Amino acid sequence: MSDLHFYDEGEDLPLPRPKAEVRFTDASLLPLADGRRVKLHFALTPFAERPSVEMTVTNASGREVATMSLIEAMDTDFDFTVHLRGPQPQGEHTLRLTMFYLEGDDPDAPRQIVDERDLIFTAVSPF
Repeated sequence: MSDLHFYDEGEDLPLPRPKAEVRFTDASLLPLADGRRVKLHFALTPFAERPSVEMTVTNASGREVATMSLIEAMDTDFDFTVHLRGPQPQGEHTLRLTMFYLEGDDPDAPRQIVDERDLIFTAVSPF
């Protein structure tokens, strides 16, 4: 029977980090030509305990136009298509990523926020 190797023998293995050290390592977005969708990519440091991530998009007037929740991530690299609600989006928008751990088993338990990122973008007009 042969051995399976997922890393080269001399290669450093990424070590899982404790809650307090888990961070976003990358976050980027690309507004799509229809003006209603945005491609979102983000990556996390390796983790010992699975973090959750919440994403919100607000328009220039502060109105929330998109939300997403990722509960207890199992991977470190993510790609999503975010759909913007409401009338045709225009102007500057803010996408906020918040990584957190719940401080208990209850879904309403307080959150321990470990990292946040804001990405500013301008909605693309389809015309």
